[in-house]
Amino acid sequence: MDNWQPSNPVERRFMLAHEDALAFAEQPQAKLFYWQANGDDFHLLNTYFQVQQENGCCTMQFTDDFTSGGKYAALIAQNIINFYDQRRDGSLAQGITADWLVPEKESGTTETQYLLQIAHSLMQHHPDIFPGFLWVFSPGNLKSLSKTESWLDELLTETLSGDWASERIRFVVYTMETDLFSTLSDSYPQAVYRVNGQYHCENVPREMIAESNERGDSGKFRRLFVELTETLKNNDPERLENLSKAALAITNNARWFDQSVVVHLIGGAAYLKWQDKTRSLQAYGEALASAEQAKEEGHPAGNKLIVNALFGICSVYYMNKEYDMAASYYDRIPEFSLADADYILTVEADRMRAECWDKAKSPANAFSAAFEGVDAGLNMEPELRKQSSLPILTHWLYKHIGLTDWRYGEMREKFASLYGDDWEQFVSLDPLKSSQEEEKRV
Repeated sequence: MDNWQPSNPVERRFMLAHEDALAFAEQPQAKLFYWQANGDDFHLLNTYFQVQQENGCCTMQFTDDFTSGGKYAALIAQNIINFYDQRRDGSLAQGITADWLVPEKESGTTETQYLLQIAHSLMQHHPDIFPGFLWVFSPGNLKSLSKTESWLDELLTETLSGDWASERIRFVVYTMETDLFSTLSDSYPQAVYRVNGQYHCENVPREMIAESNERGDSGKFRRLFVELTETLKNNDPERLENLSKAALAITNNARWFDQSVVVHLIGGAAYLKWQDKTRSLQAYGEALASAEQAKEEGHPAGNKLIVNALFGICSVYYMNKEYDMAASYYDRIPEFSLADADYILTVEADRMRAECWDKAKSPANAFSAAFEGVDAGLNMEPELRKQSSLPILTHWLYKHIGLTDWRYGEMREKFASLYGDDWEQFVSLDPLKSSQEEEKRV
């Protein structure tokens, strides 16, 4: 990126983030980069590391939940092994001999030491492909701060002075949390490098519009859209109403039904936030009508637009505890999500159908919805199953179906197909429980 110059607000933010990363790289004694950012800036870091990971093998990002240091180290080690194994055939096709073997774990070796042993083995076997590592930790569960900090302390100690010490392995922890790991910083003042990233990404839409040469209805709509999104933060119903009317005058005249949906969805979300049930339902209802028009016109995203509008209507009824009404609208979603083979949204709709019908005292409908969700999960890519709301749905079903229920056998078979022979160990755990409760079992 030495000769590259940013040409728009997004690229300028990327350059600022890259400069912060370079500042860490240029600190020879720094091993752990603690990178804090808020809101939209945090999403910038997400994208930044995705790009870095796609551009080479040395940057690896891990998002597994943290429950204990040993388990987390073992998960990372397995992720690295899987990363290599999945690329063996592709490497051979490019003339690269991918014959690395996983080193044997010796007795008495901790999971953290073994993780570093694997890294050393890879760097030694493929010095041209893995000259070093940058491991990026962004665990989905960072609430167990003391245990996270304790493991990072162990990792730094091993990397700095253990049997697998190396100057070629570095780490990044990025999070929206502030003032984390102060003890770690005090213990390793030179090894821990801290940055509070401030990139003001919330200003990007306005800057993009200001620098745009777009004119006419399209340019007007984009400017109105940016202002519309800001009304959610500013709690200004009157301004929302005026901006919506102006934006819809453009989209309806141009027959941009998909954009009309977006305008109505913003209104529905805003009124829901402001606890105005009547206006929220009206906005979401109009979003649904526009979505249906978009589908009739052959819009490729017609089904997804309808799904989004229906989810909006459901949220209003759910928030107001009108569970039978919420369930009746959730029931309509799978028709459209399945038409797009969107199994993630289908599972989420079926999960909420089951919950709402259960709260509405209709167990037969609840179980029917849950089993349909399981069927949708069976069509999902295996690696996506545990990242979706499927674990919440299967846990709910497991807790509600007794051994004597006539569908218990069907449930067992489907769960075994989803999660393997150890399915009961997985579905018995509540994925919504806090990390503190989870750690009590570790």
